[in-house]
Amino acid sequence: MPCRLTALFVLCCVAGGVMAQPATLYDVYVQALQADPTLKVAQLRVEMGKARKDSAFGEMLPQASAIAQPSYNDVVYDSDLIEDESFNGERYALQVRQMLFNWAILSHHAVARQQLAQRESELLDAMSMLLVDVSDRYFQVLLADGGVRLLQAENELLQQQVLETEALYGRNLVRVTDYLETRARADQVRTDLIDAENEAALAREELSALTGNRVDALAPIREDFTLPQPENTMEYWTELAMANNALLASKRDAVLVAQEAVQREKGGHYPTFNLILSAQRSDVGFDNQASPQRDVGYVGVDINLPLSKGGATSARVREAWSGYYIAQEEEEAARREVLKLTRGAWLNTMSSRKRIDSAALTVQSASKSYEAMSKSFSFGTVKAADVLEALHTRTRAQREFQHALYSYLVNWLRLKRESGSLQAGDLNQLNDWLMGESSPGQ
Repeated sequence: MPCRLTALFVLCCVAGGVMAQPATLYDVYVQALQADPTLKVAQLRVEMGKARKDSAFGEMLPQASAIAQPSYNDVVYDSDLIEDESFNGERYALQVRQMLFNWAILSHHAVARQQLAQRESELLDAMSMLLVDVSDRYFQVLLADGGVRLLQAENELLQQQVLETEALYGRNLVRVTDYLETRARADQVRTDLIDAENEAALAREELSALTGNRVDALAPIREDFTLPQPENTMEYWTELAMANNALLASKRDAVLVAQEAVQREKGGHYPTFNLILSAQRSDVGFDNQASPQRDVGYVGVDINLPLSKGGATSARVREAWSGYYIAQEEEEAARREVLKLTRGAWLNTMSSRKRIDSAALTVQSASKSYEAMSKSFSFGTVKAADVLEALHTRTRAQREFQHALYSYLVNWLRLKRESGSLQAGDLNQLNDWLMGESSPGQ
């Protein structure tokens, strides 16, 4: 089984317990690993695959059976010349059967082996998908909480602005429209804050759906971390995805499973050879007649040559071939989807990285603009509407910067996932970027 996330999975299962407060990304992922129904289904399918493989292997091993037949026999003859008899009889037998050649059984074991590989690839895909999903929802909570804090800060500044404008209006230093515009903007921000708090609560519910427990305080991103830099070209990542993507690997395994299934059904046309060893002790003869006790040993080869089953075997072979062609088409569809997702993740990662730099400059410019507008308003050279718009622009710029940051991290994870290079170390790296100051629950 691909083991890029296996060690992490085992570690998380052992490290379970009460989630720390504030919860880090690692803590939330541990909870999700233990609680996510989709992942549990994938784990159970692996266990089913192991059981089927063991069962198929067992069919190739010697099959032994023992028979005991104690009996009471009452023989009544129609002729008066022969005396009726009643007696207790015993028959004991031991038989060992070893398959020498059975193409259907041999192919069935190959099918079970490939099915196990397919289930393991599906489990790896589910684990990597869960990590991306947890990270995405984790960052959505951080983004929603950040939006709440930005609106709270804007609301506090607006309340001060309202008081200042009201005082200036009382001395006839500003127009009534400036005062009313400031009040209206403050009321609007309070409404926006209510919506933002609701969005934060809904984001937590989305995250809680993966963990099965309510998530409150989360550790936010440290302010001094260095962003991971995407290396190499799009072609490099697509080639990596074609070789290592877990979903694509499971589809390739499905093709091999279907191919072996064809061979298994073809086995219905071939003869079977079984070695049979048996030993019997009995004092009951033919037709339940009394017989002296005897021991019989037998060694033989059972040869079974199928002649006709009314076309049923040929029909099953045709069905298996159709399943094989379906598996090939599904593999091709998965290959195209993986290519699309990998290229999209690379493009989004590169775009998000540029957006971070652009958004950071926008925040700086918007902050300077707001400071300049605030000072100009105190001198009466600009209107209140100009100050309110500058404040709103700064808040929006800060929000866009946070969105660009979290989008970059999620797209980076998606690129790693689609290329099949997502490892336990990537989660550790993300977790190290989180700091202890909590993102408070709303």
